[in-house]
Amino acid sequence: MKKIPVEAITDGMILSRDVCGPTGNVLLTKNINLTPALGRRLKNWGIPYIYIEGEEESEEVANNISISPELLKSQLMDKFSEVIDNTVMKEIFVAVYNYRMQKNSR
Repeated sequence: MKKIPVEAITDGMILSRDVCGPTGNVLLTKNINLTPALGRRLKNWGIPYIYIEGEEESEEVANNISISPELLKSQLMDKFSEVIDNTVMKEIFVAVYNYRMQKNSR
């Protein structure tokens, strides 16, 4: 099983886990053949990644994925937008941001 971003879906990939929406409803069932069109649909539904059949990436490769500070902040703001005024949630936001940036620099 391999975790990939939905933008990386190519024809013929096989889904290895069901994909569920935010309410728990199943959007796609495992073992279906994927297409880039399904990847675009998943992205529109807010699904950032999926699991496909195949070998997992080595830990070194998986940890080597980097993101710009601006993009990370933007993605986190999307997630925290409704609760960022809460002091505790703001501290969690900062902790997650710092953790990801530290992991990014390794």
